[in-house]
Amino acid sequence: MKKIIVSVLASVGLFAGVQSSLSADLLNPTPVAQQQPAVDGINFELSILGGSIQRNVLGSASNAMFTASVATPIPYFSENFGAQVDLGAGIYDGDFTSAAGALHLFWRDPSRGAIGIYGDWGYVDPEHAGRVGAEVSIYDGQWSLDVFAGMQFGQHVFTEFVDEVDLSYYATDNTRVSIGHRLTSRGHVGNFSFEHLIDNGSMEGWSIFGEIEGGEDDYVGGFGGLRYAFGSGASTLIDRDRQSSLPVRIPRNLVSVSQCGRLDTPRPATSLRSVMTTLCASEDEINGLSTDGISKIQ
Repeated sequence: MKKIIVSVLASVGLFAGVQSSLSADLLNPTPVAQQQPAVDGINFELSILGGSIQRNVLGSASNAMFTASVATPIPYFSENFGAQVDLGAGIYDGDFTSAAGALHLFWRDPSRGAIGIYGDWGYVDPEHAGRVGAEVSIYDGQWSLDVFAGMQFGQHVFTEFVDEVDLSYYATDNTRVSIGHRLTSRGHVGNFSFEHLIDNGSMEGWSIFGEIEGGEDDYVGGFGGLRYAFGSGASTLIDRDRQSSLPVRIPRNLVSVSQCGRLDTPRPATSLRSVMTTLCASEDEINGLSTDGISKIQ
């Protein structure tokens, strides 16, 4: 319970601290006639991607997914607030279903940044887990800082703090490179990613993207693919990222359920889960709770 309280306070503190740096309150001081909406209309993104997630120390597993996102202003509320829904479905290791969903609710000033709440759910047959917390973006010229900080929860994962941090630089208005950090159920992970919007007339709206990462628990992974965005007036990648959509965190959230093991002695029930018979975590944590060690890792 202490870990839960500390993690919640950390998320609330991050939310409040960045909020005060963006604005003294949620009211945009810019004259109403000059304000930009949080989302410049109803926007859609469709992506197809493929790559691998290191399932365990015995090897990696492929993961191919189709993802779809829609971002919209919140009608009848305020044009400074928006919502985004992300969905994904695919095939993991050639035989198993992978799926994910996410919801963003946020305030944004496209010239300064965004702040909101975020929740997602990830599934790798038969394991699943969720995350919920605060989401913050800060925009400064060609630089962007995107942060998610919150809690991970689920039947087969420990309830603990997780994060995603990405520092991005737009080398051109259509090319973004990022370095980042992830904290998952398997430990700390370093990440490098890129996206390039194709500005050829016959490929309008299309971009190529990819990520590679590695870190604790001997984890490595990565994916790449094609994305098609439509529905808004944003003509460049930097404008799309700041006026049309927020970062899509699928399939990043699948890492925490990519390595799981059966427990010889079930963990007792808590207020957030029933009795735990399987654990998705690092190799050391799984082996520490299983007398049969690595052979129990799925």
